[in-house]
Amino acid sequence: MTVSSYSMLDRTLHRLAFAAPALQTVLAEMEAMAFGRGWAAIDPSRPVFITALPRAGTTLLLELLSLHPSLASHTYRDMPFVRAPVLWHHLSSGFQTDRTLRERAHGDGMMVNVDSPEAFEEVLWLAAFADHYRDDGIVPWSTLPVGFAGGLSDHMRRVLHLRKGNKAVQARYLSKNNANIARIPALRAAFPEARIIVPLRDPLAHARSMHRQHMHFSKLLADDAFARRYMADIGHFEFGPLHRPILFEGMPEIVNRHDPDDLAYWIGYWRCAYAYLSRETGIDLVDHERLGRTGDIGPLCDSLGLRRHPGFLNKCRALIRPPAEGADPDCPPDGLDEARALHASLRARAEEGMSAAA
Repeated sequence: MTVSSYSMLDRTLHRLAFAAPALQTVLAEMEAMAFGRGWAAIDPSRPVFITALPRAGTTLLLELLSLHPSLASHTYRDMPFVRAPVLWHHLSSGFQTDRTLRERAHGDGMMVNVDSPEAFEEVLWLAAFADHYRDDGIVPWSTLPVGFAGGLSDHMRRVLHLRKGNKAVQARYLSKNNANIARIPALRAAFPEARIIVPLRDPLAHARSMHRQHMHFSKLLADDAFARRYMADIGHFEFGPLHRPILFEGMPEIVNRHDPDDLAYWIGYWRCAYAYLSRETGIDLVDHERLGRTGDIGPLCDSLGLRRHPGFLNKCRALIRPPAEGADPDCPPDGLDEARALHASLRARAEEGMSAAA
């Protein structure tokens, strides 16, 4: 499912679902009354959160880990009533039958359909923390209110119940949410048994990819009002005219010095984000290039306490591709040397983490 493939009915339902936050709240309450007993015994205390700046390899990790029988995530089927996924499943199962694979809006060759895993959790954050989404950027979180943490746990139960049925009691919630990079201390405090997975990509390759996507979405969304609304409604502010950077330490200076249309902006964004990550504990760094070369997700499974099912590992190997090699620019962007030094230290940390899990 991509925005461009949305029918008139799809677009009408999306507008209805996001017309007022109260509507999704009411549906979630109705869902709890009708189906709540089904997920009451599920323990969501050991979620797996995948997060990083966009284009780091988070979608690949989500696709790989979602294949594991012990993990469950949102899929495109959950749109547009993300906060009431069980109720929406019962209402929509009769007409959500098209499983045709289509290239997603990023134009990066990744093919998706209604059953593909996707990141829709940001809808909950956007509804609860509107004050964090300022015009100049997104303010990081240090703590979470107890009420919101409880509501997020309840949401995890719903997704686990929907995806795993009777096996949900043994399953774990899987989330890919790039904006969670701004919430790592808060998530770690609220969910002490959670695992937070952060893919690490070469800074120049990563910045180039972000820059390309920004230019791509700037064109894609320029004349498509519904696509802009869709992205805003689900909290995707990574690229294009909706872009709002996460306000890590040093990011306001980057915003003042560089334009997002320039590669140097994205190098600066990378440097601020991963300098922040370098000070965080309790995260699992995954070397994106190493994963692409080896095709082996086994060490990550060991780190997460997941069984190495042979069929699962084989499916993962079939999806993993070697990283593309790119030449250095004739005129390196501002800040690239500092970014590479930071990348080297984080890469060593990632190697130590995988070695410890082996």
